[in-house]
Amino acid sequence: MLRETPNLDWLRVFAETASTESFAMAATRLNVTPGAVSQRIKALEAFLRIDLFQRYPQGVRLTEAGKRYAQRVSPALDQLVTATREITSAGSAKSVRVTILPSLAQLWLGPRMEEFHALETNTTVEIWADPTVIDLRTSNFDLAIRYGKPPFPGCDYRELFFDELVPVASPKLIEKLERDEQGLPIGASLMLDPFWEHDFTDWLARTGLTPPAALKTQTFSLYAMTVDATLQGRGFMIGHTALIGELLRTGQLQTLSDRRVPSKNQFYLLTKSATPLSAAAETFVTWLLEQAKPSGT
Repeated sequence: MLRETPNLDWLRVFAETASTESFAMAATRLNVTPGAVSQRIKALEAFLRIDLFQRYPQGVRLTEAGKRYAQRVSPALDQLVTATREITSAGSAKSVRVTILPSLAQLWLGPRMEEFHALETNTTVEIWADPTVIDLRTSNFDLAIRYGKPPFPGCDYRELFFDELVPVASPKLIEKLERDEQGLPIGASLMLDPFWEHDFTDWLARTGLTPPAALKTQTFSLYAMTVDATLQGRGFMIGHTALIGELLRTGQLQTLSDRRVPSKNQFYLLTKSATPLSAAAETFVTWLLEQAKPSGT
């Protein structure tokens, strides 16, 4: 009996190529060579006895037949992925894997996880806190929360929240020390961390202000440690409002200036393009976006 459906791998490659109209981009997303993509597309076209792409020196473009086929094939592949995930996870604990910057994990996500687990008792969330940027496309992570700028190749993204830079200190330090004409505490050390060590210089440059004379600094390996030292009154720091918003709302930290500047990068929630999320991951994404809604700082 003649086969009525082509090889599933050919269809997967076709759907990825159709979404980008680029053999090179499809190859990057699928972690194969452009030649391998081309071979699978040719095999599919031979099976169907129809051209799916028009080839040009500068790239490829879907034919009308290719467009119609992509409109039917892509949703069908998504349904296969969803059905497979559902049946393999049925009756067992569901898991979601997240890669995230340590500062955001410690100061924002971590304190909120008890609430999520109270709502979703059968879901395990694995939080991988690492300053190293892991390529979501070739990893086994479901989600990534990144501090950066779009585009993020091979990923769909949503802005998680709006981040600004502003100098902050604890109330006890503010009460103890005099402040200069720029509002900065005289004689206080600047608390720094390696990941955001240029925040203060950036804030000064963008506000048109000058650094205090003979400024002392203390450096900590993590931003969360920098925040702890500032809370203890050991110095002042440049705060990321996305991370210290709760501390500002409760008065544990206070701003030293009304000059806030937008961070050059922002926090984004990333998912893999053309890869449906599991039901558990969808639930976690919805919860994350709800948690990230602004409440005022």
